Amino acid sequence: MARPPRPPETEIECVTLHGGRARHRAAEFRFRPAAYGIAVRGEAVLLGRSAFSGLWDPPGGAVAAWEEMVVGLRREFCEETGVLPENPRLFRVLEGYFSIFGRAYHSLRFFYLVDLPSGLGEGQLRPEPGELSELAWREPASLRPEECPPGVWEVIREAVRSQGGPPRR
Repeated sequence: MARPPRPPETEIECVTLHGGRARHRAAEFRFRPAAYGIAVRGEAVLLGRSAFSGLWDPPGGAVAAWEEMVVGLRREFCEETGVLPENPRLFRVLEGYFSIFGRAYHSLRFFYLVDLPSGLGEGQLRPEPGELSELAWREPASLRPEECPPGVWEVIREAVRSQGGPPRR
């Protein structure tokens, strides 16, 4: 079996937790697959505000190497909201580089459209302490793209459209 290639002796620019830029040597990067659930209600999407960055993102997060993506999605979504998502359907994948707490990651973000259990009351959704400062149903039109991680605003806007929401402006 051939050995994997050695990383180039170059640096890669990536986004930091607060939207700045950082450069890391290629050899420092780690893969970070993550799964996020997009629950759409009318023209709004369930979003969590990160306790670390203040940015709005669908509930989800890192998937462990031994987890299937949908298993990680369900675990992360439930940890962040207190609710187990239903009927996950792969919607979009975003690839990018980011730096958080001085560590460099090559991120693969899998976004799934999900349903929430029928009869779910507002009080049953609860943000995970230490991870999310709040959970809210937000319309993409009420957010600026810079209030979300790179590429996420476009993904949630398209998710609302795909579920019969407002057309492009």
